Amino acid sequence: MRNLSKIVRRITLNLLLFSFLLGLFASSAQAELLAAAASLRPILEQAAQLFEKEKGIRVGLIFGTSGKLALQIEMGAPFNLYLSADEHWARHLEGKGILDNVRPVAETPLVLWWNSDIAPSLDLVEGKNYFIAIADPDTAPFGALALEYLEKTGILEQLKVEDRLIISGDVLKAALTAKYGLLTAALIPLSIAKMMEGSWTRTPMAPQRIFCGIVGKRGSRTSLEFLEFLFSPKIQELFQEAGFEILS
Repeated sequence: MRNLSKIVRRITLNLLLFSFLLGLFASSAQAELLAAAASLRPILEQAAQLFEKEKGIRVGLIFGTSGKLALQIEMGAPFNLYLSADEHWARHLEGKGILDNVRPVAETPLVLWWNSDIAPSLDLVEGKNYFIAIADPDTAPFGALALEYLEKTGILEQLKVEDRLIISGDVLKAALTAKYGLLTAALIPLSIAKMMEGSWTRTPMAPQRIFCGIVGKRGSRTSLEFLEFLFSPKIQELFQEAGFEILS
């Protein structure tokens, strides 16, 4: 019965979210609705404002983990555009014939962040007094990358045994957990670290590449126009300011 209750609760939450998205989409016939990984929040909020100012078209933004957003799109959520924090989820939708024009936009590295003016040592993860917050590795690409990093350093099992690993949903939630938690640091993308107070140290992991695409059935001329807008010199400069690296 307990499992059944969990299933019913999950279905109810999904239906409520779906209804909310339909209402948001219907609130403006001209609006484009974009689903994006939380790591892209710092840049996309600025890009959407500039696009509306230049074109007079509003772009609604929904942020979350790449995996959860991809599953919502599969269920029929009314998104026009999708930006994933890795290639996997974008190709997943492309393989199902749902996402078109899939291509990389930029990339950003994984960093160790904490709420201090002094940059943390990467050895911090081994300290028995510190908790480490990461995004959900099952649905958040940067959570998966953080988990891979901890595995490579050989500290993952120790963190689990000592109950010092905190799974916090998306990367923004992981950052906030570290910001307000006592003796807590977070493994998050540089783009999120730069929007928070505190300091960070880059990990040796290869930067995570961001991918974008148009939801085929809901794509429009405006969708393609906004996608191209992301590659314009002014927006690419904003990407760099936000902690992303431009692809050559």
